[in-house]
Amino acid sequence: MQNFLLGWLITFTPMVLAEVYVTVAPLKALSAHVESVYPAKAEPLDTSSISAGISAEILEIKARPGDRVVRGSILLRMDCRDITLVRDRTDRLLEEAQLKLAYAKRQATRVAKLAETNIASEELKDTRNTDVAMAEIDVIKRRIALQEARLSVSHCQVVAPFDAIVIDQQASVGTRVTVGSPILRLVSQSVDVRARVPLDFSVEPEQQFVFESGLGRVPLKVITFSKAVDTETGTRLARFDAGLSRLEPGVPGRIVVQTNGLVLPADYLVERGGQYGLMTSKESRAIFIPRSQAQLGQPVDVSDLSGDLLIIRDGRFRARQGDALVISE
Repeated sequence: MQNFLLGWLITFTPMVLAEVYVTVAPLKALSAHVESVYPAKAEPLDTSSISAGISAEILEIKARPGDRVVRGSILLRMDCRDITLVRDRTDRLLEEAQLKLAYAKRQATRVAKLAETNIASEELKDTRNTDVAMAEIDVIKRRIALQEARLSVSHCQVVAPFDAIVIDQQASVGTRVTVGSPILRLVSQSVDVRARVPLDFSVEPEQQFVFESGLGRVPLKVITFSKAVDTETGTRLARFDAGLSRLEPGVPGRIVVQTNGLVLPADYLVERGGQYGLMTSKESRAIFIPRSQAQLGQPVDVSDLSGDLLIIRDGRFRARQGDALVISE
């Protein structure tokens, strides 16, 4: 009789579900935007090798490697005494040619008047007109020579072609250089950010671009996305503008491309019934949400889920669909 009662009690005693102790957090606190990262560099817009425009001795170098210079500022001065003498001599020769032209014109005018009264021959008249034409040609030649001399004198001072930073010095004061001899190397202070991106990369309106370097994070805007492909690397060139942010030329870093899509870290993925998904909490019950496109070891796309959805953190591998949850802080 006692055995019968004991069996009856066991049979009709209600089953008590096990409680699972977990911690939870809202999806928006755990998820992150989908990011792609590519090596990048802040490249100067212009690079220039400053060379001598004349053959002369360097008298003064006013900018040294590391110096910042503004457009139009003097970088160096050359010894131009001999070129200045050539300019002054050419100027006097032009004045002489102009005087000869004026004299030839007066002579031609006199002969023309005499030819009208048959005192001077037509041949003499033609000779004086030819003298005028030759004198005019000589004046033109002298003017061109003077322009060339003045241009040479203008090379006595070399100025910065743009706002720049001096990165190298290849000649010193006292060195006699020839035309084209490199003296200073400059890079512009203005830069853009350049990166090589994969062949299948495309620029979408919702994307956000950030340049990360040892100097911090700078938001970017796309300048251009090349349609030409580097056949050796299978990549395209992308150029970005940093806006008002001052980036230093040559700074290495990386481009971070963010989209509106959200992902969870791969370790939040669990397997239930042969499916991968997430364990969530609703009204203190465990709810399994399948992720049909999820792959083990890869971030989980959660762009379609509410940011307020509670994700089970600690205890997610023990929890099963419908389990009662004891949520701890």
